[in-house]
Amino acid sequence: MMTQDITPDNVDRMLLRVLEETFTAEPWRREEPMVVINDVTGALSAWTLDQDLPVRFIQDSASLAAAHARITGSVAAVPTPEVLAGAATVVTRLARPLEALEELSWQVARWAAPEVIFLAGQLQRHLSFSFNPILERVFDEVTASRGYHKARALRAQRPKALTGLTPPRFPRKNTVTVAGQTFHLRAHGLTFGAARLDPGTQLLLETIQTQPPEQFTAQATVVDLGSGNGTVIAGLARSFAVGRYIATDDSASAVLSTLATLAANGIDGVGVMHQSGMVDLPDASADIVVLNPPFHAGTQLTSDIAFFLFDEAARTLKPGGVLLTVFNASRHYRRQLQHRVGPTLQLARDKRFIVTQSQKVH
Repeated sequence: MMTQDITPDNVDRMLLRVLEETFTAEPWRREEPMVVINDVTGALSAWTLDQDLPVRFIQDSASLAAAHARITGSVAAVPTPEVLAGAATVVTRLARPLEALEELSWQVARWAAPEVIFLAGQLQRHLSFSFNPILERVFDEVTASRGYHKARALRAQRPKALTGLTPPRFPRKNTVTVAGQTFHLRAHGLTFGAARLDPGTQLLLETIQTQPPEQFTAQATVVDLGSGNGTVIAGLARSFAVGRYIATDDSASAVLSTLATLAANGIDGVGVMHQSGMVDLPDASADIVVLNPPFHAGTQLTSDIAFFLFDEAARTLKPGGVLLTVFNASRHYRRQLQHRVGPTLQLARDKRFIVTQSQKVH
């Protein structure tokens, strides 16, 4: 039976029904390797184990990997030829970026078994016809399941003959200029914003360049919390000589993107970490934390992630250390920053974004 404290959502319920239909029509698939990718609730993972299926797990999110570890045990952070080898059934939830499906569908078509069925599900209101051509580039047969629970799965089969070690357009590449400096950005499919320059990030970097806090010293430890495609850490490392730079992100895709951006710009000496918040960093260990908090969890708007990251910054900052935050003006985070971190000043604002500096007092 499924673990009692796991509640499947409508996408899970739909995918579970489609999987049952698939296994009823083709019972042989139950005996062949299966891969569950980026399970959100843990329900898919628990079901596959309850069914005693030969399953492997991939989880991009460090926080979800930790939350589901009691079910899945250790998991792979990214798709690899080894994890996908021989897989006859691969199931995932469609992410918002089209780039995510482009990268993952190539990996499944290239590395899984020739008889693989790739099931990618989402609520019907978040589906678009833009997904189909992406799948059709690498699979000869693309269909849609019936709709269940206001959700539907795209089914891709008969992978095309592909060559190469990585998807041809990944990581994505872009060159941008911020505060008079030119950077080469790189991004993998699940990385927020792809290889684009986020306008909030641009305002944050420009503000730091013109109003650098006094904590930028030769001995300082500076953390880019939620490093994404690496724009911020590359900009800081180019501009300020400090004792230690750390870039960290919950997303394995973002970690790979940050590493690729640093390499593309010839920047070394930065510690890059895949973790939930800053769980692996000690209390009172950072002089400066820089943050552009996400306000989406999948397709849902949320402030919970931002509040968690504010608390992590407060824990990790030394007394007198500062958190530099950029956020959409509609989010009204200043009161929370004041409460969770310390005295907060507005450093800059444009039509969409606000940059603040919060100082930890104790």
